[in-house]
Order: sequence, then structure tokens, then C-alpha cells
Amino acid sequence: MVLAAGFGLASRTPVMSSWPVIGTYGGDVAWTLAACGGFRFLFPRRESVMIAGLGLLASFGVELSQLIQVRWLEDLRGTTLGALLLGRGFLWSDLVAYAAGAILAMAIDLPVVRRIRHRAC
Repeated sequence: MVLAAGFGLASRTPVMSSWPVIGTYGGDVAWTLAACGGFRFLFPRRESVMIAGLGLLASFGVELSQLIQVRWLEDLRGTTLGALLLGRGFLWSDLVAYAAGAILAMAIDLPVVRRIRHRAC
């Protein structure tokens, strides 16, 4: 989670933001990775597919919430923390980046979970 958040923040720096794919979508991929990490922490015994699905669902929910234009929510999104957690504007392409993040999270999580379960037997 911490590594994903660090990468996501780094992807918004001037140096990395100029990179074609990383600068545009790295933060979105990292957001989903961090969400999956949080769900893994909350549900340590769940399957990797479920953790990735929950992370993807949370990411999609946040992105779709950007279509809601109410004053207090826009004020919250206007803060640095609010923008990092809730985003600022809906983009269809972000949904693809979130899906890539969920797939990457599952690719990382699956072998780790298998190794841990194999050692427990």
C-alpha cells in the first residue's frame, strides 16, 4: 500500500508526469494497487480475485462519483487530500487504468498468497 501510494505521488511530480504512460495513468494504477492493498489488509484470507475485484469496485466508485457535482463534494475535491483520494474529473480512460491496476495487484498478490498458504501446510 505504502509503495503504491509513493509511486502514485511520484507519478505526479514534474519529472515523471512528462513520461507518456506513467505520467498520465500511473497514479490511477497506483490508486487501485493501494486500494487492493487495503482490502488485503482488511481481508487477509480472501482470494486474490476477490481482493482485486474489491479494489476495482472502489476505484470505479470513486471515478464515477466524479460525475456528481454537489458543492461540498467539489470543495472537498479542491483540497490536496480530497483530490488525491477522490480525483477531480471523470475520464473513461481512467477506468482502463484502474482495471490494469487490479490485474497488476492480482498478479502480485496471487504468488505471495500461494507461497504463504504453502508454508502453512
